[in-house]
Amino acid sequence: MIIGDLIDARILTELRNRGSFNGAARALRLPTTTVSRRIAKMEERAGLRLFDRTSRSVRITEAGIVAAGHATEMLTQAEAADLSIDNLRERPAGLITISTPVIFGQASLGPIMTGFLRRYPECAFSVDLCDRHVDLVEECVDVAIRIGPPEDDEIIIKPLGVVFAYLYRSAAHPAPEDADQLGGLPIGLLHPGFGQAPSLVLTSATGHERDIPVAPRLVAMNPWLLQEAALDSDLVVVLPEIVAREAVADGRLRRVLPGWWVRRAPVNLAFTSRRLMRPAVRAFVDYAAEEVPQRLDEEVGSGTP
Repeated sequence: MIIGDLIDARILTELRNRGSFNGAARALRLPTTTVSRRIAKMEERAGLRLFDRTSRSVRITEAGIVAAGHATEMLTQAEAADLSIDNLRERPAGLITISTPVIFGQASLGPIMTGFLRRYPECAFSVDLCDRHVDLVEECVDVAIRIGPPEDDEIIIKPLGVVFAYLYRSAAHPAPEDADQLGGLPIGLLHPGFGQAPSLVLTSATGHERDIPVAPRLVAMNPWLLQEAALDSDLVVVLPEIVAREAVADGRLRRVLPGWWVRRAPVNLAFTSRRLMRPAVRAFVDYAAEEVPQRLDEEVGSGTP
């Protein structure tokens, strides 16, 4: 048998699609030597070259095209068998892989996941907290929660709500009453900005913008560090409301210039339609579509200043 198992089948199809041993190895999360050795073994069993390769390129042969076609059929049948078995289950089960931005995941995802697991105890999660744009297909991620406008037309987007970032200061210090006063106050930012002269761009509920030059005393990508610094000093800091809400509720922090926000971004659920969706993934998509908007409403109110 030329194609020994499903690993061989995946290697054949990935190498056909990518035309690169390194690319196929990265997609499969296998050492390049393993990919090369397995192809060599299949060629030995076939008695023919499946791929012609030089130091610069890899080209599939006629025999390789035939073998890769059978490999694709094997993978399709295996996926269909898995789906059929999953569909026979009374309840969703199995591992769900999720990608989410770090701040949103740490601030909001925990209660959503534990609530889901209580409802579906045969499910499990693998969560990747990262701020990069994850390729759902290439990295085998079932669902991504993304902050910001959609960037990929090839995936399905389900809007979940909106998150805001505002200015905050310790309740022990007076809050400025006008945006022009910010220029003379110690400021803490989540991001240094892209210009040589840092500034705060504030937006009102009516869409009016104010660009305030500032000299930040602290720049930290970690909002919890910024919050602790604000509570222990006179800093005015930029914080996502999903992070600051608890300190505001117990009276330690106050929102500065409540009629203005620093950032407003949509929250979307992203998943691909190019793979058959397992019952467990479908159940989480439906659950998140119900629970995340409710939690955002609890945390950020109506979403307007």
